[in-house]
Amino acid sequence: MIKKIFKMNLLIGLMLVFLSCENENSPLISDDEVVVLWGFIFAGEQVDDIQLTGTLPLDADTSDIPPPINNADVTIVKEGIGYNCELSPNDNGYYQYNGDDLLIEINDVLSIEVIWNEEHIYAESIVPETPINVTISNDTYMIPDFNDKGSFREWRESGNQEIEIYWEIDNHDDWFYVSMKNIEENPIPIESSFGDRAKTFVFPPIQDSTYRIRLPIIEHLGLHEIKVYKVNQEYVNLYESRDQDSRDLNEPLTNVEGGLGIFSAFSFQTVYLNILQDNS
Repeated sequence: MIKKIFKMNLLIGLMLVFLSCENENSPLISDDEVVVLWGFIFAGEQVDDIQLTGTLPLDADTSDIPPPINNADVTIVKEGIGYNCELSPNDNGYYQYNGDDLLIEINDVLSIEVIWNEEHIYAESIVPETPINVTISNDTYMIPDFNDKGSFREWRESGNQEIEIYWEIDNHDDWFYVSMKNIEENPIPIESSFGDRAKTFVFPPIQDSTYRIRLPIIEHLGLHEIKVYKVNQEYVNLYESRDQDSRDLNEPLTNVEGGLGIFSAFSFQTVYLNILQDNS
């Protein structure tokens, strides 16, 4: 879920940027059908977040979804060995590696090779070092018992209620981002009279060793998983360009050869926060 959320933070705006750049400048790719690769690799996890799509028409609405590509050959390469990915269920353009012999480790140099309709797409990324000594200022927080929507709203709008996530930095050029996810099987909303509320939050990339999370944004009780990710520059570049006016760009920001999009690797460390409610 977290992977898909931070992907959606990039996807729509960048697709329109890509299309406008192709329209107003010299085309990056001569063929009208352009493959867009969204590939995210995580240290210690299965490769299951490789997505291939086409591009949207220039008059597309921002709510439109790019068409999935379900008939490509996708290979992850590590140390010269290719691992052939298979199409995930539901024909939504996602590919995954189902074997147990591909271990994603720190400092791995990984590449992806895609063949689709005689087009060859290639990208490369390095798995970054894991964030160092990730800690949390308080792993348990007690919130009031709200009697009505007014008291809940007052708490949500109040200040100085936050936790801090810390880690060490050995290179001030490094980038990080923080995510928070409620991991209860059936999480209880803090204010039950409201509708469906967010269970997962992904915050913008930063160059810092501390991130403050305002507790009033949390909308469910129980255990929350907080991850600090170390990210590569290609992800930061693409993230920062998502709101740019496409008329100011000379070419799409992408590290994909023969296509568009991004292929990037991440590492992370995890801490936990438990949100309790005082019902006394």
